[in-house]
Amino acid sequence: MSDFTRMAALRKRHYGLEAIPDTIVVPALGARRPEAAVKRIEDATLDDIAFALRGIEAEFNAVGDRLHALRRLYVLAREAGALGCERPIDLLADGGR
Repeated sequence: MSDFTRMAALRKRHYGLEAIPDTIVVPALGARRPEAAVKRIEDATLDDIAFALRGIEAEFNAVGDRLHALRRLYVLAREAGALGCERPIDLLADGGR
């Protein structure tokens, strides 16, 4: 059985693995590996997956930070009485209404 077939079978057997990517990006590792490497999931070691997770977690955290900031901007503007057609910067930048 090929690695591709084995991976497909694994995805079917385990609900949580349905969304596993076909490839992962292993970030650069300083002098040991100066450039990021893309690996097929079938070829990835546990260490490769661990390093890929660190990169994905950094991306996830950045998205979460943007989400929180936008949500906070929205809430602050609404609390200041902003209407949907108004720009938050006009209400909040100079100390609110």
